[in-house]
Amino acid sequence: MKQLLIVPAILIMIGCNGQNKAKLNSTAEPKMIAVYPSADKFVKTPLRNSITLKLNAPPSKVWSQVGRLERMPEYSSGLEKVDAEYDTSNKCTSFTCHFLPMEERQQGLDHSEKVVWYEPNIGLASLAHEPNAFDLQQSLGLITLKAEGDHTIFKWAIHFTSKNDEAIAMNIAAFKQALNDDIAQNLIKIFGGEVLENFSQDIQ
Repeated sequence: MKQLLIVPAILIMIGCNGQNKAKLNSTAEPKMIAVYPSADKFVKTPLRNSITLKLNAPPSKVWSQVGRLERMPEYSSGLEKVDAEYDTSNKCTSFTCHFLPMEERQQGLDHSEKVVWYEPNIGLASLAHEPNAFDLQQSLGLITLKAEGDHTIFKWAIHFTSKNDEAIAMNIAAFKQALNDDIAQNLIKIFGGEVLENFSQDIQ
């Protein structure tokens, strides 16, 4: 896991003798620079789906929703509940999604993921356990939050492969529906905002 870089605030003063002098400004707070991992740190699979939103809330507020994985059913209508586990530093280490049944009298599916990167107000990444009900292989979900004024640029990217092209295409279509028609619209209802970009790979 990459750590945050702390850059001290420097006050540059130019003296009358033309020499530059520098000293620490003791009243300024350190500036925190977020470091985001690339997907290839965790998997070698291609990007299949992504959604980018501009939400009308700061990252801390958006994180209070998406950074608590047990709250996922509040913006993902296909979920009945999510069980999330946290370590002693309150960082999520794993979670299990319990999906609603597709049809009456059917059993809903369960899907578990290991959280491999988790930085409050910045983002998280998770790897799907294998084997799983969706035949996903090397499946990574990468969520990032970036401040833009009083807004947040929220991106959810999904990388994976599967046993064959048919299974890949089926999962691309399922993620496209979930990200574009469900998750994005619900987050915009919660915070206000707009869709900046959406992507779904065409493998035909």
